[in-house]
Amino acid sequence: MNRRDRLQGYLFAIGASGGLGAAVALSRAAYNGGTDPLSIATVRTVVGVLLVGALCLASGRNLRIPRKVWWHCVGLGLLMSVAFYGNIGAVRYIPVGLAALLFFVYPPLVAIIMAAMDRKWLGLVTCLSLAMSFCGLGVMLGVSVGDVDWRGVVISLTAGTACALNVVWVGRAMRDVDVFVMTFHMTLAACVALSIISVLSGGLVFPETGTGWLGAGGVVLCQAASIPFFYAAIPRIGAENTAMMNNLQPVASIALAWFLFSETLSLVQALGGMMVIGGILLMQWHGTRKARR
Repeated sequence: MNRRDRLQGYLFAIGASGGLGAAVALSRAAYNGGTDPLSIATVRTVVGVLLVGALCLASGRNLRIPRKVWWHCVGLGLLMSVAFYGNIGAVRYIPVGLAALLFFVYPPLVAIIMAAMDRKWLGLVTCLSLAMSFCGLGVMLGVSVGDVDWRGVVISLTAGTACALNVVWVGRAMRDVDVFVMTFHMTLAACVALSIISVLSGGLVFPETGTGWLGAGGVVLCQAASIPFFYAAIPRIGAENTAMMNNLQPVASIALAWFLFSETLSLVQALGGMMVIGGILLMQWHGTRKARR
């Protein structure tokens, strides 16, 4: 990848993190309006299929893919559905901060899996960058463990693990596949899986207020629009860097919650956000230095 492609990849990753972070902040209004996480996750996959499919057809892309690639997309879609639901479903059992922190074990997991596959050590600077960002998330989210429900912990960790496997899989096996066509088939597989679960669980639960509808619509559109850019960043800057950049998502969530809902942004949260950004910048500086060598 040349310098322009890498810059484009970083911009995609930052944009995706901002959009996904905005969706988390807007989900508060959706849940207060009467809907639930499973309904939001299911509807956003439906909208994602329609949105990405329309984009592919409008740009003249062929949605047909080889059978082998299609099976890859099915597996990736199932992992996506687990990550989609678990990222917000764990909040039913544990505090939001703890759920977000547990889900974001996925960037370190991506780095560990990639290092194991390449049979190399992570390196001191990489470990320090990951630790700084993860600890920064804990400080920023104000995590208090206390007496937690193990079901929420399992759901959140499972979602984070599924996300890590999804990112590594895309980075290793799907480099030559058009990112929008790949995203369409992945989202379609996730849509089928979540729709079946929703039917078995009693059907969709829709918002009961106007604010709830606005919040739900914002969540669905932000996530549906952000996911293709997230996957477009992976072949440009790598799975490890994309996952690391996604640590900006909670930062964006807290900042938007402060802007929209006048939630207090404490000095400690600001310090945690600076730790997250510092860890990301340290990792990027180290990667650039290695590339120049």
